[in-house]
Amino acid sequence: MSRYEEQLDQLIDGTLDNSTFKHVNHIGVAFEALQRERFFDAMATVANGITAAAQRAGAPKKFNATITMAYMSEIAERMEAKDYADADSFIAANPDLSSGSVLSRYSNGRAVSAKARRIALLPDLAPAA
Repeated sequence: MSRYEEQLDQLIDGTLDNSTFKHVNHIGVAFEALQRERFFDAMATVANGITAAAQRAGAPKKFNATITMAYMSEIAERMEAKDYADADSFIAANPDLSSGSVLSRYSNGRAVSAKARRIALLPDLAPAA
């Protein structure tokens, strides 16, 4: 079992160590959830797990529906376009996901607003040409 599979299980069962769960771990866990489940089921698994983890960490407002949906959608689309052996190979082949590029189609502040934390907002900027 890979570390991301283990982290997904921990996210689900509430034993994930928040102090070591960084952005790249979110990507790996999302990949694993999408491997296991259909898109909306994986989305719910990840969103519910992150929400619960934020609650346990005393930061209930940390969860962001817009960012979670944007990343889950982008990861799923890339997984559909190419087969990856595992989460590590997916992360290595998609380094831009670690830089926040997914949010480049959102105007300044939109993806991190209070509304964006509650509901998944769609991008409001055209893709770069």
